[in-house]
Formats: sequence, structure tokens, C-alpha cells
Amino acid sequence: MARLQQRRAQFIIVVALLYSLFILNRLVKPKRLATTQLLLPELGRHTKFQLPPYLQSVEDAGIDPAESIALFDKNSDAEQGSRPSQKAKKAGKLVSKSPLSSRYPEDKYTDFLWRCRTGEPRAAEVFDTFLSLKYKIFEVRVESERYPMTYNPSIIALPPSSHYPFLIVARVRGGGFFQESVICEGKYIDEPFVNAYGFEVMNRLIGCATNPRVLTVPQTPARDCTGIDYMSDVPGYHDPRIFWSNTGAPLMMFNQQSRYGCFGLWLIDLRSVYPSLRYRVTRGLLNQYPTVMELTRIEGRNPIEKNYLMFYDADTGAGYVQYELRHGSRHFSRLIGNGLTTSNMTSPLEATCIGEDAIWHQATNAIKIVMCDYGQCEPEPENTVYLTFLHKKEIPETFKVQYKRYVAVWKATAPFEMIGFGSKHIRFDNEDEWEQKFNVEGRFLYTVTVAWETNMNRYEGYLNENVVISMGVGDHGNAAVVMPVRDLFTCMSSCRGQP
Repeated sequence: MARLQQRRAQFIIVVALLYSLFILNRLVKPKRLATTQLLLPELGRHTKFQLPPYLQSVEDAGIDPAESIALFDKNSDAEQGSRPSQKAKKAGKLVSKSPLSSRYPEDKYTDFLWRCRTGEPRAAEVFDTFLSLKYKIFEVRVESERYPMTYNPSIIALPPSSHYPFLIVARVRGGGFFQESVICEGKYIDEPFVNAYGFEVMNRLIGCATNPRVLTVPQTPARDCTGIDYMSDVPGYHDPRIFWSNTGAPLMMFNQQSRYGCFGLWLIDLRSVYPSLRYRVTRGLLNQYPTVMELTRIEGRNPIEKNYLMFYDADTGAGYVQYELRHGSRHFSRLIGNGLTTSNMTSPLEATCIGEDAIWHQATNAIKIVMCDYGQCEPEPENTVYLTFLHKKEIPETFKVQYKRYVAVWKATAPFEMIGFGSKHIRFDNEDEWEQKFNVEGRFLYTVTVAWETNMNRYEGYLNENVVISMGVGDHGNAAVVMPVRDLFTCMSSCRGQP
């Protein structure tokens, strides 16, 4: 009898446990760990996502397209372009000033953009066709016994914990089609020299503090160089541009043989190919670009792609690739993962405000600027912009190529509409001397990168901070200018029709 009662009690306990599990399952539904269909978030009313028709090559390279698409984060919802930041919501200050429902910086931050008056500021002189900024070009010395001639330097500032303030990557002139680049850490060097009046003065330059060494990256094959077959065998990468990501990772973008065409644009984390940076640069995800990764382009891809730049949403941190910016046309896409991108996300309401129909090239990377002096405001999505240099390429009757530099500025939050473009091209105080010094006819001083002079462990900079603008001189020399970023905004045309 006791055994029967014991069995009955055990049965009641089991039933009670099963009933409890049933109730718990009804109250708390677990998330599904697997789905049979991959769903993508909506990208916006002007953008419809589609996979490139050449994704087979991605699969051939061992990359799962579905896995890459799954990396698309949840911030890309249909109203991303007009969604206010949390700080703006709390402040209740959001005012739509554009048919794109975006957030321009407040007028108190941008009024000075549209001023172009002779003698103001004193650092600028306005002429009929160009703007002369009174800052001098100086030498960037990247040379050694093995590499006596380099050109097209790309410069960024290193963190304060570094031995030297700069990191420099420059191209090496090799024989034939051979492409090679070197890297070194740089610093300011003051050298005495006797000027034309017989006085000894100091000449300041940026030079390598460490011995330049070859910067090697993994090579890639070209998929299709039909009609330009010789390009498929060009050894080495070229046109390197180094810059900081929004998370603090040192990245390099460069041209190399493409998986989708003949030549494309690739990314790599510099810490993977220059290991000494790993101990000083601990911000940013090292495993994001541990080896070379190609950036895709869905619409309008050419056999040879050049001159991309990257920027980031100041509100969500999402990354974007801008392929081109020219008269009547702008094309940028959002990064999804593994180099895959969306289709064009430029709004049809966008006005590039580049009035002249000419040959325009994106020249440099883009930097993020807070539109006030340091300490006068806090960085907000609403008061930040991106700035880059564009080149207008001209071939006059002398057949000497000219590259004229212009500044372009756009909003740092979606939909990233342009707010200003240089009404005149920029020249520096002693640019004529440099053209004569290197016998460079046609003003062939090519703008390569723009970067903050000091690295304060933050992605953005302020109007009263200096930038380093690096330049290649006629494909056989290195130069740079250091100046306050504020003066780059002189003589700009507004995309909003302001005077």
C-alpha cells in the first residue's frame, strides 16, 4: 500500500512539472534560432536592394553572400533618413529645412560658409577665378638609399602614445608597370638654410623618422580585362589612401585587380600589414578588415574603378561608399558586409550644386568636422559635416593636364545631402614656386589626402584645428600644407540657394 502511494505521488509530481513547462512555454516564447528565408530590412523609399549580377565571383572566392547580407544591421529602416537623434528628440529643436527631411546644421554654424569677401579672412585672397590661401607648401621627405624617389604621399596623425606624430605611405617609382609603396613614421624636421637675402632661416618639413619599408598586401587576380589585357598582369597595388574609420581603425584603400572587373578598390586594416601599429592603436575592430576586401558597386561599374571614398553616419555609425560626385550626378551606397553594398542611395531630390559640366574626380578621403571651435559646442549629428577635395581635370591647348582642387561639403546624417561646394578652386601661397621647382607645367600638384594634424583619439575635429593636406608633385615629389580647416570653407556656394 505504501509503494502504491509513493508511485501515485511521483506521477502527480511529473504531471505538475509537465504542466508547468507547458505554461512557461506559452508565456515566454523563445526566439527562433533558424529561419528558412532570409529577410532584408527595407532600405528606404528611393532604394531597392538587389544583389550584384556578378555575385558568383564572391561565392567562388569562398564568401557566402547570404552571410554577408545578414550583417546588414537594424539601423537601416525605411525612415532612417528623417529619424531624429535621441539628443535632438529630447531637446525638441529639430526643424526640417529641406525637401529631403534632413537636418542641416543650424544657421549659426554655417552662416560663414557663404562669405567670399576680399581680404576676409586675412588668410585668404580672392581672385576672379581662384582663391589663394596664404599657407605655404612644404616638402614631405620619404626617401632612403633604396627608395630615392617617392611620390603621392598619404598622411594620417598617429595616437599620442606613438613615438612619432605621423604615418606616411607613399608610392615608389619602379620600372615599367611595377607598382610598389613604402611606409614610415614621420615627424616635423627643421632644417636651416640661407635665403635669397643671405639670412639663415629654418625650413620646416615632414620627414621619415623610421626607415621606409615596403608595404606589401596580398595580390588578387583580375576577372575581366577585355580590351586592356595588359592591365591584368600589372604587379602590385597603387594609389593608396590611408584614413581613420569612425571606430578608430587605421584603414588603407587602394587600387588592385578586381574580382568583378579589371581593377577595383580594396580595403585593409594597416595593422595587418604594419604590425607595430597593433600595440599603439587598440581602438577599432582589427578583425573587420584583416586581409584585403574589395568594395562592390552595383550600378554603373566600369572595367577600371578609381577614386572611391568612405564616410559614416554620425547618428548610427553605418558605413557608406561614395563612388563619384560630379555635375548632376552623385552615387553612394551603404556597406553591408564583406565589401557588399546596396544599390544607389542618393535621393532623386539631391542637388550636387556642382554647376560646371566638366571632368570631376574625387581626390581625397573625407573628414568629419564639428562646425564650431573646440569647447564651444558638443559634437552632435545635427552640427557635423563631411569635407573632401575634388579635382576638376582640364586639358588645355598645350595638352598639359591641369588638376584644380575644389572643396565639397555634405551633411553627416542620412540622406547626406550636399550643403556646399567651392565657388572657386584653391591655390596655396607658394604653389607657383613648387611648379617651377619641379618643372611641373600645368599645375600638376595632385591632392592626395586630408587629415587632422593631431590625433586626439576622436574621429571628428573642430573648426579651429589644423589639417594636413598631402600632395603629389608631378608624380615625382611629395608635399603638404598645414592650415586651419576653417579657412577651407572660404568662398563656398550654397546648395540651398543662400547668397
